[in-house]
Amino acid sequence: MSLRRSDRRALILLFTVCVSVWAGVLIDRWLLRPAADPRVALDEVAMDTLTQKPSTTAAAATVAADSEPSPLPHAPETFAFDPNTADSATLVKLGLAPWMAKSILKYRAKGGRYHRSEDFKRVPGMTPELYERLAPVITIGRAFRYYDEAELRAENALRERHDSAYVRRRDSLTALARPAKFKEVTVVDLNTADTTLLQRIPGIGTYRSRQIVRYRQRLGGYVSTAQLAELDNFPADELTAWFTIAPDSHQRININSATVQTLGRHPYIGFPRARAIEAYRKAHGRIRDLTALSLLPDFTDAAIQRMRPYICY
Repeated sequence: MSLRRSDRRALILLFTVCVSVWAGVLIDRWLLRPAADPRVALDEVAMDTLTQKPSTTAAAATVAADSEPSPLPHAPETFAFDPNTADSATLVKLGLAPWMAKSILKYRAKGGRYHRSEDFKRVPGMTPELYERLAPVITIGRAFRYYDEAELRAENALRERHDSAYVRRRDSLTALARPAKFKEVTVVDLNTADTTLLQRIPGIGTYRSRQIVRYRQRLGGYVSTAQLAELDNFPADELTAWFTIAPDSHQRININSATVQTLGRHPYIGFPRARAIEAYRKAHGRIRDLTALSLLPDFTDAAIQRMRPYICY
């Protein structure tokens, strides 16, 4: 059946209204939906925090703890020490870095020694400020010090200046305990006599008896009474008649096996010649006679003759 024009218009209008209604509903649902309430979002976050697993909370606490700054190291201490014997813990307490302490121990393990406080400046990483703080408390043991003729002369001269007044004052207090002097010439073995026996010789007191014994220890024993003339301010010409020396009563040093320190401490060798001997051994091997060293600068004929009684091969 055919519809009139007015009916068709009414149907079209009705269809348009329905489509408009559905389009409005869809637009309101999908395009114009309101945002979530902020208070609801915060409540959800709080709920998530309360329901977190313990491991997550502990991990967060660990991270927070790790982020805290570590405590500062202890302040360096200043106390007397010997760089030749101090261990690594002592050196670190003094303010040296651990790698510096390790370097010092490695240097000592190879035979290196610090003979003067100034030698400590050579430590790798040593700063002027650190050395200036430690220099007054560096104590070099007697076994590690240099003993050259200049040092001995200065030491003996200082003692000689104070010896007269010191001996007079002490003798006034110990006159009764002093050993009695020999009334006539009595021969004494220069390599076995102690300070008490030496003091019984007229002209020898406490200082000179110690002087004789100290030099005997450095030499390893006397080989001639003429060596007493090498002592500072010692009246050797007047006193040699009182002494004798037993044959082969002195000690010898094996020039092929002795260390630089052992050779260097002997008065007739010293450290420069000791280092030259070590270099010669490394370059040429075993030394069979001291004349082999005669081409070296410090080994004159006189020096070799002085050394010869104290050397073995």
